Parts: sequence; C-alpha cells; structure tokens
Amino acid sequence: MVGDVLQACLGQGIPPPRPYRTPADLGAGRLRGFAVGLACMLGAVGCLVTTGAAQSAQPNLVYIMADDLGWNDVGYHGSEIRTPNIDVLAKDGVRLDRYYAFPLCSPTRAAFLTGRSPIRLGVDTPIGPRGVLPLSEHLLSETLGDAGYQTFLAGKWHLGIDRVAAHPYRRGFDHSYGHLGPSIDYFTHVWQNGLDWHRNGVALHEDGYSTDLIAAEAVRLIEARDPSRPFFLYLSFNAPHSPLQATEEQIRRHPDIQRPQRQVYAAMVSAMDDGIGRVLAALAEAGIDRDTLLVWASDNGGARNLGASNRPFRGAKGSAFEGGIRVPAVVHWPGVLNGGRQFEQIFTAMDWFPTLTTALGIPPKNTEALDGLDLWKAIGETGTAVERRSTVIGVDGNYAVFQGPWKLVQFTRRGAQESQTLLFRIMEDPEESEDLAQAHPEVVEELLAELRAVPRGPSVSSRRPARARRGRAAENEPAPELLAPWVERAAKD
Repeated sequence: MVGDVLQACLGQGIPPPRPYRTPADLGAGRLRGFAVGLACMLGAVGCLVTTGAAQSAQPNLVYIMADDLGWNDVGYHGSEIRTPNIDVLAKDGVRLDRYYAFPLCSPTRAAFLTGRSPIRLGVDTPIGPRGVLPLSEHLLSETLGDAGYQTFLAGKWHLGIDRVAAHPYRRGFDHSYGHLGPSIDYFTHVWQNGLDWHRNGVALHEDGYSTDLIAAEAVRLIEARDPSRPFFLYLSFNAPHSPLQATEEQIRRHPDIQRPQRQVYAAMVSAMDDGIGRVLAALAEAGIDRDTLLVWASDNGGARNLGASNRPFRGAKGSAFEGGIRVPAVVHWPGVLNGGRQFEQIFTAMDWFPTLTTALGIPPKNTEALDGLDLWKAIGETGTAVERRSTVIGVDGNYAVFQGPWKLVQFTRRGAQESQTLLFRIMEDPEESEDLAQAHPEVVEELLAELRAVPRGPSVSSRRPARARRGRAAENEPAPELLAPWVERAAKD
C-alpha cells in the first residue's frame, strides 16, 4: 500500500481555533488498533469497513473548493480572518502563487472537471436551471471511476439542474450530496423558492447550517468508504458565497472586525475552515492522510460588495483583473511533495485534470483534446519550467490573455457598447496600475489575435430560471419549502 512506501503518519500540530487532531494527539497505540466498523449509512457507499481490511495500493484524491473566496481572505496571506487549518495546508504544502481560476463559478468548475476551456465549451456565465455542461464532455470523475476509484461529491454542483442527465450522480459520481444550483439559504437550503438539497437525487429535508452539513457528509464518506479501493472526494463548499449567513457562534469569534458584512463573511470562512479541519482529522484517524493527495482552491475572486477582500489586487469576482481570477490554492501530499514552498509558474483551473491524473498514475480517458497542461513534474522537486504559448482566462466579455511578461485585459463596462483593452507587465505590476497598451500596440494586437483564436462554443448557460421567480414568494403563495424541490422538477432523461 502507499503507506508502506511513504513514512509512517506523524502529523503536524495546528494552532487554534478548533484545530484538527493529529495522529500524535490520538496516540500510536490507538492508531494501530483503529477500526471503523461503520454499517451502510450511505447507500451509494454501501459497504461495511472492518478492522484488518486491505488498504488500497493507490493514493486517494481530495479536492476542496471554496466559493467566492478572495486572495486576502485567508490567514496565510495576512488576512484578519483566521484560517488555521487552511494555513497548515499552506505551510506544509505547495502554495500556487499564480493560480488562475475563471471569473465565475460554473466556468471554473467546468474547467476543473473537464480539463478544457469553458470558453470552448460555451460555459460563458454561471449555469442557470436550463443550462448544462455539455453531456458529451468527459469528466475527471469518470476517468477515476473507470480506474476503480470510489467517487464522491459533497456540496455544490452548479453544472446542470434542469435535467437528470446533468446531475452529478449521472456524471461519474457514485455518491452525491448537497445542492445543484448556484447558491442556497444556508439554513433552509432553498433557492429560487424551491428546496435545493439532495442525496443521490432524492430531495432531502435536513436541519443544519449547510457548511457544517457538507463537511459532516465528507467525514461520513471517508469513514464508510471501502478501504480496499481508492477514493476521489470532491468537497465543494458553498461558503463563503452569498447570501451572507452565519451562526451567532461563528460571528462572535470575530469581535475585532467592525464592518458587519466583513464580520459575517469572516464567520462563514471560519465555518469552512472548521469543516476542513474535521475532514483532515478524519483522514488522519483513518491513517490515510499520507496516502492522500489534497488540493484546496477558490473558484474565483471574492465579491467585494459582500465582504470579500482581494487586496492587493485590482478587480473582483466576474472580472478578468487579478482580483477576479488570481485566487489562493494549495497542493498538499505529505511524504511525496516537499512542502513549505511557493510555485511561481502560471497554473490554471484547466490544468487540474492532466496534472492530477499524472500524479495518481492514471491515464485520462478523454477523447477530446485537453486545453490544460500537465504540471505535476513542475510542482514537484524538479521545478521544471513548462512553456506556454499563451493562456486565455475569462467569460462573458471579460478576458485576460497571458503571454510571457504580458497580460492583456479586455472588458466591457456594464451598459457600454464597446470593450476596453488594457496591457500590463504583470510580474512587475501585479496590481495592474500602469496601462501600457498605447506604448506597445504591437503586443496588444498579438495578444488580441490569441484571444480571437480561442474556439468558442455556443452558450450553454441559461440566464433565466425555469419555473421560478426572483426574490421572496408573495404572501399568498406557498412557503418556499412547500414548493417542489429542484431535484424533483428535473426532466427525467
């Protein structure tokens, strides 16, 4: 098994608040005698884990995604928001200093799971109820499932809601739990006047704060897994996406933050960090933390009007300036990756598919060409430089083109008819304060040509909700929880 090749699990101490317990805390004797013995709590997992069961010889993969988390919203970037568990991952892992997501939720998720540009796929805005990630696309979950992995999703999907064929349990995930749409009320789990909370396609009425519930499901999946097979856990938090909602207990942990929006936002981030700590503890207690490749990243920049901070960068969620697309990310694998380092090359959301499959030693099963690059050797000790011709990131009229020292930004202001184009030497000017477009028109034209060359599929994102209305239900309408759950409205195809 992987643990026989790697060193024995030693763990690391984690500063408060609410750090996870390490193997040292648990005691070596307890680890040697640890037995799970969980019965079939989750139908899709469906196995009884017993003491002495053979451990998988292949590494596990845990991919944790934050939702709308800004650059300056984690402790290791100097934020006033305390994130001790994320900070330990950053300290002991490899920090991706130039990780670029796409400016909005669905495009980044599509890029992660397909390894292909969402521009090519037509995922140009957040996917609405009638939108869908093209069903012809092959997903990372399918490649890993074909390789014998147990595949779990806990949390947000946002890649198709109106058709059952678009749901995660029909797209390579053995088990899925959480919500299908872009956001929910954290306590009622309602979106657009309908319940959006399910387990494997069955609507679920469940009490609790969604961040806590998602983390608890992830822990149950780890504990109830079949230990003879590796697993892929996609832990997709909806935090700290709007609406701004947190428990009073979490809010009281941030008395020094005076701005109300920022205080509630900080509480939401803390709840996510606590959940990550519980997942790390579950991996350690099962003795598989050193057999697990773990990635943590945000899906796009933070929404500044909702309490996030992207300082020192310009821009926010939805824009192609650094504040909208350059987000925190960490790769963590004790005993395999030498941690405490910072990776300086560009890494994009499209690069995860080829990079992670190489790391796991699994050939991708995609038939269409990937747009992402395999950066596993570059992240490793060799530090191999990977040559990129150009990199295009963006959606819906807001695009960034990277090439060498240059970054071109093309954007259209709300209500404007024409786009604007700016040019920066991004390594020297990461805050994008000095526009060099007029001084270097030849560079502008070259990068615009790169942008025009990107294949663009027809839009598959629906802006208008199906069978739903914005805002609160009228007083003479049924209460939201009495309306048909979204999962039950989907066309049964």
